Amino acid sequence: MTPRLPKRALLTGGAAALAVAALPGTRRAEAQATPRNALVIAAQIDDLVALDPHHSFEVTGSDLLKNVYDQLFIIDETKPTAELLPGLAESFTISEDGRTFTFRIRQGVRFHSGNALTAADVVFSLRRPLQINRTPAFMYRSVGLTADNIEQTVRQTGEFEVQVTFNEAYAPTLIQNLFTATIASVVDSRLVQQNAGEDRGNTWLNRNSAGSGAYRLTRYQPNESYMLDRNDAWWRGRANLQRVIVRHVPEAATQRLLLERGDVDVARNLTPTDITALRGRPGLTIQEFPRGTIQYFSANMGDPILSNPKVIEALKHLVDYDGIANNLLPGQVFPHQSFIPRAILGEVDARPWRFDPTRARALLAEAGHPNGIRLAIDTANTFPSLDVAQALQASFARGGVTLEVLPATGAQVLAKFRARNHQLFIGIWGLGYPDPHYNADSFAHNPPGANNPGKLTWRNNWNIPGLTARTEAAMRERDQNARAAIYRQIQEEFMGTSPFAVFAQQQVQVAVRSNLTGYMASSPGLSAIYWRANKT
Repeated sequence: MTPRLPKRALLTGGAAALAVAALPGTRRAEAQATPRNALVIAAQIDDLVALDPHHSFEVTGSDLLKNVYDQLFIIDETKPTAELLPGLAESFTISEDGRTFTFRIRQGVRFHSGNALTAADVVFSLRRPLQINRTPAFMYRSVGLTADNIEQTVRQTGEFEVQVTFNEAYAPTLIQNLFTATIASVVDSRLVQQNAGEDRGNTWLNRNSAGSGAYRLTRYQPNESYMLDRNDAWWRGRANLQRVIVRHVPEAATQRLLLERGDVDVARNLTPTDITALRGRPGLTIQEFPRGTIQYFSANMGDPILSNPKVIEALKHLVDYDGIANNLLPGQVFPHQSFIPRAILGEVDARPWRFDPTRARALLAEAGHPNGIRLAIDTANTFPSLDVAQALQASFARGGVTLEVLPATGAQVLAKFRARNHQLFIGIWGLGYPDPHYNADSFAHNPPGANNPGKLTWRNNWNIPGLTARTEAAMRERDQNARAAIYRQIQEEFMGTSPFAVFAQQQVQVAVRSNLTGYMASSPGLSAIYWRANKT
């Protein structure tokens, strides 16, 4: 008997199934095989709340956007380390004072619309994030670019030349890495302006695309699916497969079933149990990719209970760090307790925290809670976040903390977290660009009086003038060894006093059909790579 799919899976896969059927020259083969010229992926994409590359700030969004848009620089997908390559910027020079970067823009590039890409598009695109002022704009503000000065600091100096002048001389690699991020995506300014409305095209770009990348967006149904079609004129060379379809399938069990039936080529969000069961299965392959993504829970210090540092210290003693890595998520994470992932400048491998319920109870008593406390934790209702929250519920109970788990969609949880309406929050944080400043800026930087919902420190009401100053000093340090030393010092203080308990770094495990080659579920630049995928 053929297993029946849950009703939700059938519904969420409906649009994508129609899209597959519509592919020219394709047919359903004997083993329910997907079309030879299409990549079909089952994944959790319910946190994808914005398609505008200057608005999007979710890990899932980067998978779509990095395959649709180009940036000034590229992270070499073929190397395990984050090596930089020229992108839309063919070359660049730096002024003697280190503040002005002059970029020579690549000629002959065309947007999906057919419009030629020029320096005017680059200037429009670099200015726009601050003009629409969505969450990721903090990345530009961190290097002195603001809505007030952006027209003076980002200028076109030739048909294919752009100058960007920063308020200070920052580490050159920081600037290069910054311009690999989705916020630095170059959009088709003519097309966006034709659909601008009163919000500089934000509403339109959240349902459409205006890129020059390997694929163009042709269909998007929130919380259901998206479809990308190949850009045959891509300047880096035409992608191997004509179409990419990503279906929202929240349940790991359903993803596995779809893969086994041949309805998808990739299952992105399988449990360790699923991976073990599928390893060695004929026709299937397990792929593993290191990923610069960390898992953590954080505490809102604006809450009366959590404002006491002893309570937060107690909670850090109630995380079963080894249990999460070895038992709950074996093969998918490894223990890690600071905010800079391994293989990034300034990494720290120290593990100062251990599971110790006895010490936690003593700390709670010292904080005035001899009978324990009750707290609530917000989490996405998908694997692994929900599973981690439930594990914390059990381990917290051993230290006298009654933990209520509040699951919701990824978008709902993020909205609550950004509004600072949480007590505890389960988070997964990925590098927007592979420079230590990206994570330091969110985990260890919170300028006084600023309204910065993009910063995790701000969301958790953590006031840290000392760490903020050191984080700013690190981004100005041009000597890489000295810069790394500052980040290590910052992380030592962070691990000791912060309202964050970082407990793991991710390793991506995906199951794929064996006829699929070249697909990368993660790259040194964080995002999945679709354009290299091929089928035999």
